[in-house]
Amino acid sequence: MTTGAKRHTRFRRLPGLARWLLLPCGAGLALPLLNRLLPPSANTFAWLIDLAAHWQLLYAPLWLALCLLCALRSGRWLLLAPFALLPLWSASARLPDDDGIAPELIVVAANVHAGNRDPGPLVAWLRAQPADVVVISELTPEYAEALVRQLGDDYPHRALSPRSSPFGIGILSQRVLYRTRAFSDGEARTIVATVRAGQRTTRILAAHPMPPLAPEWHGKRDRLLRIAGETADTPLIVAGDLNATPWSTALIGAGRHGLLRTTGFAPTWPGSGRGAIGIPIDHVLASGHWRRGMSSRGPDIGSDHLPVRVALHWADDRQ
Repeated sequence: MTTGAKRHTRFRRLPGLARWLLLPCGAGLALPLLNRLLPPSANTFAWLIDLAAHWQLLYAPLWLALCLLCALRSGRWLLLAPFALLPLWSASARLPDDDGIAPELIVVAANVHAGNRDPGPLVAWLRAQPADVVVISELTPEYAEALVRQLGDDYPHRALSPRSSPFGIGILSQRVLYRTRAFSDGEARTIVATVRAGQRTTRILAAHPMPPLAPEWHGKRDRLLRIAGETADTPLIVAGDLNATPWSTALIGAGRHGLLRTTGFAPTWPGSGRGAIGIPIDHVLASGHWRRGMSSRGPDIGSDHLPVRVALHWADDRQ
């Protein structure tokens, strides 16, 4: 058999191979639906399902590509192609949009990377596009010292809890921070503060839970956001590297308790190539007292994450 004939034979086998790959790919697309049915749990099964559910941005284009390959044998396979849109529906609930009025609060969440020593890119971005509140994850003592020095009088209100590990955290604010306190859940540290927005106040929770690399850490991450959501009967904003995608049990569970996602599906980690091959794990969540305005990713700040920036305004400003 000639080389050309061998290539032709292999090409003809592609639709058959693609047909078999559709099954595991389709199962991946369905995992967030299963996450919605699972009770809050830290068992191994829930943990494994959740880990696999994160990769919807990989499953969707792969599903579409497989359908196109199968269509080389029969065009009927194209009828399955729209299932590539399933991640848009299976994601955690998002805060309603309303761009009609000026934002009351602009919030930034930035993981600066524990190995990063230069806050210059972050400072330059914040000066070009100021925010009211900035939540910083992976804040080390060296970075915190340089950040305070370079900020000068910008963001004069600060609650910083740096650590030599990747779990230091901090809040920078152009508005006075009230009732600030920090607490730990093992290695992970969380800061809660209150700020005034217009004529009212809102709590800001800066969080960076442990990555869900073990059932115990998966459970702690979900519990943190679930408990936060249970207190969302008063205005609340949660921001940071949440180590959770919109299809995770963490964000789905938080949404059930009224803590809704304001960020989109654009990947934030790893940040290489603008997150070309990545997942969205840096978020700003807000209670139903808020409405979502502009939401975007920020530039490269010398980290392996891309920051996110969200404009919020009170839900009843029009009333």
